[in-house]
Amino acid sequence: MKTSVVKRVIALILAGLIALGTLGGYLFSVVGYAATNDFDPSYTITKKDNTQSNKIVVGEGGIDIEITLKPQAGAVELNNNKVELDTNKSGFSGKNGYSFTTGTKNSEGNYVFKLENMTYQPGSGDSKKGKLAFNIKKTDDSGFLFTNPFIIDISECETGGGSTTTPGGDDDNNQPSLPSNMTYTIQKIYRSNNNVTYDPADNNKNDPSIHRGYYVDAQVQFSIPNVQKEDIIANSTPNVKILVDRGSFRFQSNSDASIRIDRVLPADGGVICYVSLKGLYYTGSGSTLAFTVESKASDASPYIFSQFSAEVSSCVPYTPEPDDGDDDPDYSKMEMATPYVIVSNYSYGGQVTAGDTFPLELTFYNTSRNLDVTNMMITISMPDAFMLTSSSNTFYVDQLDAEQSVTQTVQVTAKANAAPQSHNIEVSMKYQYIDDHLVSRRDNSTQETISIPVVQIDRFQVTGVEVSQEIYLNEESYLTVNFVNKGRSDVYNLSAQISGDIQNPGQQQNLGNLTSGSTGTADFYITPNGEGVCTGEVTITYEDTNMEEKTATIQWSTNAVDPMAGMDFGPGMGEFDPGMMEDPTLTDEKKSPTPFIIGGVVIAAGVAAFLIRRRILKKRSEEADANL
Repeated sequence: MKTSVVKRVIALILAGLIALGTLGGYLFSVVGYAATNDFDPSYTITKKDNTQSNKIVVGEGGIDIEITLKPQAGAVELNNNKVELDTNKSGFSGKNGYSFTTGTKNSEGNYVFKLENMTYQPGSGDSKKGKLAFNIKKTDDSGFLFTNPFIIDISECETGGGSTTTPGGDDDNNQPSLPSNMTYTIQKIYRSNNNVTYDPADNNKNDPSIHRGYYVDAQVQFSIPNVQKEDIIANSTPNVKILVDRGSFRFQSNSDASIRIDRVLPADGGVICYVSLKGLYYTGSGSTLAFTVESKASDASPYIFSQFSAEVSSCVPYTPEPDDGDDDPDYSKMEMATPYVIVSNYSYGGQVTAGDTFPLELTFYNTSRNLDVTNMMITISMPDAFMLTSSSNTFYVDQLDAEQSVTQTVQVTAKANAAPQSHNIEVSMKYQYIDDHLVSRRDNSTQETISIPVVQIDRFQVTGVEVSQEIYLNEESYLTVNFVNKGRSDVYNLSAQISGDIQNPGQQQNLGNLTSGSTGTADFYITPNGEGVCTGEVTITYEDTNMEEKTATIQWSTNAVDPMAGMDFGPGMGEFDPGMMEDPTLTDEKKSPTPFIIGGVVIAAGVAAFLIRRRILKKRSEEADANL
């Protein structure tokens, strides 16, 4: 009995849980669906390829879509959320992933999402055509805020005949019949300086006339009978080449010119091709757009060779002025002024010291007011004093527009033994330009020289002073200063001056120039002012290789002594008493010569003692110098 009751209770609980789960899921579904209706979506299309029409064709990429969600009352906040494409319901895909961070709420209170570099490829079915479907992820990426995605109809999308995701796609349903002739659509007309005169998307550029020297971007549609789509394109790779070799238009060999097969559609009895032609040059002769399609391999089966043409009504053929007998030159047939490329500016970071690596920045300027230069090769030739570091000496510039500049930077090392002078670097430019008058491509070259000064490190040094340890009062002594130039450059206008506790300070000597690796001396005679320690300083002034004045100083010191100090001549030595010369016992007529003799002996002894002491002191000084 009890077991049966327990089973019934458990069954009732499970049934209640199931009912609550079902109801909760339903309520969540209803809330989520209602939440998407809390926003009013709108969009803006921006194409990266401005030569294409406003229509978005199947397989087209490079499309930016800006989505604006205008919240209604009670709508949730969407700051810092992400929008993710719903690829099950969307005809668009993202090239670099599907999640895109939102912007912050704008000044109008709306949320803006930017989906960049999108591709329109809905597949063969109709359910995704013209549809952009996405949902909003939670800030922690744990799921979506809404049960149902936003689905926006993109009116610019082509919703007729479908395509695969590769160029040259097709739609097997409702195959059209082959058109009988080639048709074209002009997408853009511009001059050589890229001044656009016609753009269907810009009302201010509405002049469709095509004059000699103008460029045209166009899309052509033509049919090739008795072939399959695979004969034109296989695995996204064209099997044919398209040659603009006839008619009034030509391809100039510059980077902007291109031919692209946009689509290949199957049709009854063959295929229809859509091809974009970019950068067609109008020669001014006639008004025919013509080209040839042929297989890349001559043994292709079936081999394709077809020629197509159409008359472009907006062409204005060039008509030369009639010859009225005037001998004035026909300027319309004159060559265009040659554009020159120059080094308009260069910098090397200030002073360059031998052994240093520095950035050399070169700015190249196209001097022409209306001619672009293309296919430019720049070559830098270094002197022996320099070498390029981690770089080639040749650079390629694809195109340099009229009156525009381009900058190149290289790392240059000044060699350690570089002479302290200005060194020349040769810069040459080879390039091409289009002469619109003569409808021809021309070559030109220019060459320039730039100079960079190099300085060597200043290594002038004073190496020492030579002076006796003892010098004597009232006598001149000899003092010598030694110096050397260890640098790799000369020093100039050397002069030396002595100062100190001497009777003759301020002595100055002009020593001239000192070459690299040489030594020199400056000599002075000094007489001390008094007894004791005698000190002073020698200052050498010179100019380095930059003519900048510099100084080097060295201290000197010696001991000044009095050679007579401490001399002892004994009692009465050195004193002379005139009375000693008189003898009272003698008369004036007969005075004895003895006192004179004694006085002479005393004086001679004093002089001898002085000379002996001086010699002893001198010998001591020489012995002290020898011990240094």
